[in-house]
Amino acid sequence: MATATPAEPASPVPDPGTDGLALAVKPPALQRHAVLLKQLRGFCVVAVICTATSMLMYAGLRPLAGTQWANAISLILCSVLNTDLNRRISFGVHERRLWLVDQRRGLWIMLLALAMTSGSLWVLGLVNPHASIKLELAVIVLGNVASAVARFLLLRYWIFRRLRAGHAKY
Repeated sequence: MATATPAEPASPVPDPGTDGLALAVKPPALQRHAVLLKQLRGFCVVAVICTATSMLMYAGLRPLAGTQWANAISLILCSVLNTDLNRRISFGVHERRLWLVDQRRGLWIMLLALAMTSGSLWVLGLVNPHASIKLELAVIVLGNVASAVARFLLLRYWIFRRLRAGHAKY
């Protein structure tokens, strides 16, 4: 009587776009994390672009408008850019549908960053009334970094939650 030997387990199929260690079929948990990592990478790219743009605007407006107005104007203008770039780069939304809705919600999120940076500038003005523009810019950047976590979470779970529900192509 011949006994059948058990078949060897199938070896993982390497993903051609990697170093050969990844499986062709990824478990759902890994797929969710892959999407999150892609969104975070995009968010970081957008953050660098918008922070640099905002700082240039602030530095240009500050002599004319003062610290608080320069901060508010630069944040408001960069909020539109930020929301649009995050739609495209971080969350993969390229259609114009719901653009205005997303922008309106993005402005609400900007109020959080405005409160944090304005509050930081106000405290800096109390502590060091003759602070240099470099110190002001550093305080604004720190305020933006502090609000970035809340911004990402609000973008992901409030503005672009429709993507997880499958209402838009991702």
